[in-house]
Amino acid sequence: MILSTGEDSPPLLISNESYAMRKFVNYLAKWTILDAARATFISFVMISIIGACTLMVTERATTFVVPKPKLVDSVIELNNSVKHENHVVIETQDNTGLNFTDAWFTSVSALCVTGLTTQNFSHFSLAGQITVLFLIQLGGLGIIFFTSTIALVLFRGLTDNNSIKSFLAQIVDTDHNFVYDMMKYVILYTAFFELAGFLIMGIYLSIFVDPSLYEYTNPWWWSLFHAISAFNNAGFSLSADNLTAFVTDPTINSVIGVLIIAGGLGYPVLLLIHRSIQKYVFNKQNKSLEEDIENAASPVQSRVAIIGTIGLIIIGGLLTFLIERANFEALGYTGIQQIIISFFQSISTRTAGFNTIDIGALHIGTLFFYCALMFIGANPAGTAGGIKIPTVAVLYAYLRDWFDKPGKDIKIYNSPISRFSVSHAIRLFFFSVIFVFFVVFLLSIFEAEYLITPDSTFNFQKILFEAISAFGTVGLSMGYSGSVTSFSGILSDPSKLLIIITMFFGRLGPLTILESIPFKHDDAHKELSQDVKNAQKVQIG
Repeated sequence: MILSTGEDSPPLLISNESYAMRKFVNYLAKWTILDAARATFISFVMISIIGACTLMVTERATTFVVPKPKLVDSVIELNNSVKHENHVVIETQDNTGLNFTDAWFTSVSALCVTGLTTQNFSHFSLAGQITVLFLIQLGGLGIIFFTSTIALVLFRGLTDNNSIKSFLAQIVDTDHNFVYDMMKYVILYTAFFELAGFLIMGIYLSIFVDPSLYEYTNPWWWSLFHAISAFNNAGFSLSADNLTAFVTDPTINSVIGVLIIAGGLGYPVLLLIHRSIQKYVFNKQNKSLEEDIENAASPVQSRVAIIGTIGLIIIGGLLTFLIERANFEALGYTGIQQIIISFFQSISTRTAGFNTIDIGALHIGTLFFYCALMFIGANPAGTAGGIKIPTVAVLYAYLRDWFDKPGKDIKIYNSPISRFSVSHAIRLFFFSVIFVFFVVFLLSIFEAEYLITPDSTFNFQKILFEAISAFGTVGLSMGYSGSVTSFSGILSDPSKLLIIITMFFGRLGPLTILESIPFKHDDAHKELSQDVKNAQKVQIG
């Protein structure tokens, strides 16, 4: 191989071995200099493994019931003929401690604020519960700080052209001059909502609620755990049956619901609400806050986030109420109680994963619609999952543009949308659909021997629902008879690992995963093409 050092320089002879080594070193160098996407990816993987190892230590003396599906041949006599059918039965055995797969699954589920479980979480020790709560808080918010710490302390990957301020700005997706203000508001709003939820539920449980409803757990610990889990849209509960004991309790439903919505709105929208309260309630002007709002997100994004959130909650609640009304009446719930159940589940289904009813007992139409809600999720720059509401709004505007005159700018609320937002939305939707399709296909292959049976224990709709729930970091599951864990609890280890990858993919987002691939950075410093004039930026994913 011949390489030239310049026009006036003689060519250099380099062996194939030396060239290959140089290519390898250059490839390695791309990984040593971290950007926001790669640092976030590495941070999540490292912290999840540390969390798994910690849980294996904290639960080393805890006894868990380990389920395992088994095929049993049944003989059916019909019209003087004998027919053999395979049926699935769930065998159980008691094991002490968590194996690495289940520990890692729980750690990733907490860090990715999902809520899927393979073991009964209510049996975890206090140390294990604290570990999971810490991972939930990290995954929802604090991962920003851990990402920057890993980049600075462990890898020292920041360069002169990528300062700590611009690095963090990539992570929170905002202007680098605003990044410290944004992080301040992240801490402020987190502390406010979690503390408020903790105090309200703690006082309520201590005075007005029968301790048997929260399984005689310390009411203040129950309140703290669920306040953090709800605001971070995690869906983990200290109760074996999640929140089914509070199915018609207006206080718990309201507090948990508000926390879920607040976390899912995203911090730019919370900034807007903060400004509105100061301006219209206290008649106070705050110029600094006005500037922060302008830097956090465009007016279009904030409007889409608020209207989209309200719209999806109403649509989800009404459809649940209409489809499941006969179900609810059979269970003895009154009209008002049915409305509480329907709207709480609509709020929780999009991203949080708490349930006050048996999800597996719902009609197939409700479950199919819930798949759509989980796939959409809530809003960016918050604690929610899914492809996000603004992504769907941009895709709708893009499709609507097909019916307009060619060459016109794509608009939402009569404001032109950045072409980069449009292209990112298309990529995100495309990669998300392909990824979920691929995951469902592989799960169907891994669990093929159980899916061919006529039993409801294993069926395709449970596979599909679990995969979308993991991708949307929701945590809802159709489960299986006789257990309080997710459907993932009876999946094989390869399938559990695939769900783990799906939770990572869903939490970090397809675009972040792809951005972390080394070859993607070959053109990172090239000038971008010209954007639409006066375009509004809309955060995608």
